[in-house]
Amino acid sequence: MKYEPSVDANISEQEKAFRAFVSNDPALSYFLETGSMLKNKRFSKEEIYNDPAFLTFISPYFQDVYVKAIFRSFDLKDTNLMSDVAVNRILLDDAHKKQAFDQIMAYLEERKAKLVSLSNKLHLGEAISLLDLSEYTGIMTIANLNYLPVEFKEFRTAYAREILKVVRWLVSRDFPAALNMATDLRQLKCDAQTTYDADALYQQLENASQKASAVEGLSSGGGEMSTGKVVATIIGIILFIIKLILLFAD
Repeated sequence: MKYEPSVDANISEQEKAFRAFVSNDPALSYFLETGSMLKNKRFSKEEIYNDPAFLTFISPYFQDVYVKAIFRSFDLKDTNLMSDVAVNRILLDDAHKKQAFDQIMAYLEERKAKLVSLSNKLHLGEAISLLDLSEYTGIMTIANLNYLPVEFKEFRTAYAREILKVVRWLVSRDFPAALNMATDLRQLKCDAQTTYDADALYQQLENASQKASAVEGLSSGGGEMSTGKVVATIIGIILFIIKLILLFAD
């Protein structure tokens, strides 16, 4: 339901008062009317915004624009809009808040399903596009997930575990991409166990990368190792790490 600043004058005195508060709050009125946020502006801290009657009035308008703003943030990788929405209060009563969160969860589950599909293709050795993969694992997506309310922490955890699987399958096909993905994953706010697992996986890949770089540097720095031995050593290090990762894969 789109909020219209001007309506029929034949409304209750209470609604007139509520609309006056909205009109006097530039950040809130702009958000309701455009779905965007004014730069460096927050909703006013009006006590009436806690009034159940006010929330009943504004919820149908706020729910629609709030949900669409979050969808747009993910679709356009717009972390600025998402962060601006996140720092403002959610002006929804309990019923509309549940509806909004259900809508957002359904959207997120669709995104996770696409990530799972790409992960399965990796596992089966099928060709995939790293660009497509980055759509669901990149740092912008992770940042936007982090901006979601605490009610979405369980989803973030499940999503992180799917990215862990992707990294494990990807490491033998594109080691640098897997390392970059593991680096970004460490930023995702999830439960303690998954955070630990993400850190451990990153450390394994980072150690392999450092060892490979050290061997390569020894060769280029005038060491006695032949090019063939260097390549074989690097491959051996990476294969060892891959086996270690797959050993502990879910």
